[in-house]
Amino acid sequence: MKVNYLPKNRSRSVYFRRVLILIVIFVSGAMIFSLLNKFINSSVAPVWKVENRVTQAFSAGVIFFNSQKSLVAENMMLKERIHSLETELFVLSVEQKREDTFLELLGRKGESNKIIATVLTRPPQTPYDVITIDVGSNESITTGSKISMPEGSLLGTVSAVFSKSAQVKLFSSSGEETNAVLERNNVPITLVGLGSGNFRFELPRDIVIEVGDRILSSDVGTRHLATVGEVNIRPTDSFKEILAKSPINIFTLRFIFIEP
Repeated sequence: MKVNYLPKNRSRSVYFRRVLILIVIFVSGAMIFSLLNKFINSSVAPVWKVENRVTQAFSAGVIFFNSQKSLVAENMMLKERIHSLETELFVLSVEQKREDTFLELLGRKGESNKIIATVLTRPPQTPYDVITIDVGSNESITTGSKISMPEGSLLGTVSAVFSKSAQVKLFSSSGEETNAVLERNNVPITLVGLGSGNFRFELPRDIVIEVGDRILSSDVGTRHLATVGEVNIRPTDSFKEILAKSPINIFTLRFIFIEP
């Protein structure tokens, strides 16, 4: 049998041709990929830039909004704190003025012949808005003497006198009735005590009255008795109910004036 063999040089030529083709394909692919990459980058880059700018602007806006919100909240907190401090300062100044007034009265009587007394017991130690003071018949105190604060507010009257002490029934005692006048329109009213420094009274519904209005005594001195705290009215009622409160805290009373 006759066998045919390819020439050795031809076999090598085919091998190198295949390698060359692979190299050409690889180089061509690399060049095409590089061109596509450049094209994609040049086409998408503006989009990425816009996206980055939008993201940065949004982030800056969020930061600015949060910063403004924080500043507003902080400003409100500071205003509330300032208001609280101003209120505390006012209370302290009133208390200091009151203490200075008491210290000036080294004797029991001042220039106006008012007698200063120390409060021994007060609500809730005593029921029904009754207080006990440390002066009595030894200082010529009599039943019916009026009790007031240095600021002028009337509190009540002496209800019982002993040798060295006395009892005072406050106007806010439960069921106690006191003639008074509305400062806003000079309408006469009758305050009825509810206890714990509270009062109630009624008015015709067409009479104007607002929370914060002062209620004065009906005597010539027209001194402060109470302050309107709540106005209640129903559509079917011809009268409205008003709740008021004593201008001082009866649970912290320390000193009072007695007017013989």
